[in-house]
Amino acid sequence: MNERVTVIAHIHARPGQEQEVKEALLGLCGPTRAEHGCINYDLHQSPSDPALFVFHENWASKSDLDAHSQSAHLQAWRKRAAELLVEPTQVTLWSKIG
Repeated sequence: MNERVTVIAHIHARPGQEQEVKEALLGLCGPTRAEHGCINYDLHQSPSDPALFVFHENWASKSDLDAHSQSAHLQAWRKRAAELLVEPTQVTLWSKIG
């Protein structure tokens, strides 16, 4: 069975790159929200540390998430991420239980 999947992605911008990272991440929202199976794709920024971002995503299925991972806009972001981030994005998958 291919069930709904939740993604939490932690992103840490390099010092001085916070605004550029924010703009790049906001640029992912429109195309991603239009993808098949995207239930929500919400970007958050820490109020106490503007270098920290979190995506909270819900996908109708793992296969929809896998297709998102191969999208052109996400691939383009990944090429830029190494120069803009302190560390690779930390992505975890979750299943809703309640």
